Amino acid sequence: MKLGKKSALTMAAVITSCTLLACGGGGGGGGSAYGKETYPEWQDNKSMWVGGWDVPINTEADYKMAKDMGLTHMFIDGSMATKGTEAYLDQLRHCEKVGLKAIVGNDIATGNSDNKPADMTDYSVYPAVDMINVWDEPHINNFDSVAAMIEEYNELYAGKDMTLYVNGNPANNIGDNTWTTTEDYMEQFYNKVLSKIDGRKIFSTDIYPLLETRGVYTLDSRWLRTMAVYANYAKDYDGEFHMFIQNYSSSINRETLSRKDFTYQIYTDMAFGINGYTYFTYRKSFIEEFGGGCVEYDTSCTPTPSYYWAQEVNAEIAKFDHVYLSFDWDGAMSVKGQYNLEDDEEYENVSFGFYKELTALNCATKVTATQDTLIGQFKDDEGRNALMVTNFTMPTDDTDDKVTIDFKDCNRAIVYESGERKVYEVKNNKLTLDIPSGEGVFVIPLKLKI
Repeated sequence: MKLGKKSALTMAAVITSCTLLACGGGGGGGGSAYGKETYPEWQDNKSMWVGGWDVPINTEADYKMAKDMGLTHMFIDGSMATKGTEAYLDQLRHCEKVGLKAIVGNDIATGNSDNKPADMTDYSVYPAVDMINVWDEPHINNFDSVAAMIEEYNELYAGKDMTLYVNGNPANNIGDNTWTTTEDYMEQFYNKVLSKIDGRKIFSTDIYPLLETRGVYTLDSRWLRTMAVYANYAKDYDGEFHMFIQNYSSSINRETLSRKDFTYQIYTDMAFGINGYTYFTYRKSFIEEFGGGCVEYDTSCTPTPSYYWAQEVNAEIAKFDHVYLSFDWDGAMSVKGQYNLEDDEEYENVSFGFYKELTALNCATKVTATQDTLIGQFKDDEGRNALMVTNFTMPTDDTDDKVTIDFKDCNRAIVYESGERKVYEVKNNKLTLDIPSGEGVFVIPLKLKI
């Protein structure tokens, strides 16, 4: 897992079947102690990067508001100001003044039917610019063109601290009306596109999972399956993994209704090892049929309820992201909820059965859960295991989850909940977690000499 910039999440879980021994912060080196016991610490030198798509109104105050929400990056294309104008450059200056990094858009998307050329302006002279968004959701038929642009950018930014970014197509388009599998798309995406990039390689896509069909809330079953492919490729090729977070509504995507809609998405993405995430959209979209957004489209410094939900979530994740990012993602597994199996012994969750799904955990012999649950498996440089445990019930169902983990050899567990570290005594290798709707916890099992 690679370093990003600085981000967020919210954790609220009640831990049972164990005894609280100590609580502590997450910085420094060496260890923290309770009595004669010493617990590991992780250096606070890594952080999640958190983006916003659709820029604020073009004032320093509006950009500061974005920064204050907990964003680290802003995607800036030519939608709100024409490239090369002072208004466009003002956006980059605002980012620099308030401490945001800019991802400059090439304004090229999907099949590039307009045949737009690459913007070869040298943006490295602007301190805020951190990345170039080369192409958004390219079709496979355009991969050769994307690669050619990357070669031009490699030459333009040779020896300069600039990252090239390409967001993968979630529909796996070959062309305008032809499609393939995620596995085939990703194999070609890496070999023909990402492998050509000098430096950081970011595996990124956008699945917006919260759907509404005839007044009924549903979930996009492609979400986990697509993420599993991207996450495994990022692991295999030493890359980073980035996901977009739904904060818009459309004819099929429902509105975000509470903070739980954000935590549900982010905890689930973290079970697949994300290094960063971006809100789509930050500003209410200029596309008339889209709702949502963290701030209003046409009124300066006017937040929506989503702004405050996202601000809380981002602040909580920022408390422990350095610990989470100190562990490398190793895979994910699903656990079918006992209550669902009691109702139907042949119950299946259509989102489960994803690419390279784990069938067992390195640090545990058994996991049971009352509701459908996701578990991401991680390991740090010193061989310590960690688990991201996420309640995978729909947030609108408001259903709590009780998860019991039988560890192989464990008498203590560091648990991050609500961004805070707590240490629990684990008796008989068993830890039970009560995880509310929309929530998740990051668990590090330990075997201490007592």
